[in-house]
Amino acid sequence: MSALISAAIVHYRTPDLIGRAVESLRAHYPDLPLLLIDNGSTPETARLLHGLAERHGPAELLLNPVNLHHGPAMDQAVRHLGTPLVLLLDSDVVVRAGGFLEGMRGLLEEDRRVYAAGRMTWMDERGFDVPPSSGGHPYIRPLCILLRRGLYLRLPPFERHGAPCLRNMVAAVQQGYRLIDFPVQEFIQHDGRGTAGRHGYRLGVRGRLNHLLHRLGL
Repeated sequence: MSALISAAIVHYRTPDLIGRAVESLRAHYPDLPLLLIDNGSTPETARLLHGLAERHGPAELLLNPVNLHHGPAMDQAVRHLGTPLVLLLDSDVVVRAGGFLEGMRGLLEEDRRVYAAGRMTWMDERGFDVPPSSGGHPYIRPLCILLRRGLYLRLPPFERHGAPCLRNMVAAVQQGYRLIDFPVQEFIQHDGRGTAGRHGYRLGVRGRLNHLLHRLGL
């Protein structure tokens, strides 16, 4: 599997969370190549992450001098890695059982038109959840997603946004590729706003305006 799939986790100033995520992933996938990306943390946190990568190899650590934010750092990870398939995990995920990686890989291998597999939801144009019947866009949350790297590189990149994969996935569907729902919640525990709960989303003026317009129904 290691020649086909590599994994990446983006971190921002929550070393306890990423430590837990890596340890739980390694309990079920000890040999999976892993990339850790740190978004502008302190020197002390960087030292902790170096130790984490050394203890839980095979692992590579990239230290960004500033916070690129989650979407651009995920884009950085996909471009840096060289395997055909890339697993993206949130830093506030705990892996409770193995088997999800094999399940998602099977979905991508049985149909070359499948771009990504993971937990599906539906979103409006601004990236807010809507009912499936609303005519919104299918969206796989990047808390645990397996995607086809070669196709990703032909699509709009993940971006700084509350739904960082939205533009990318809308383009994939428009080009005839598929997003597949997979019950990752049966294998992982996701604490939701782990990093955002401590540090906020930091989406800037554009993000605040987007949220205001959504609340106003505009």
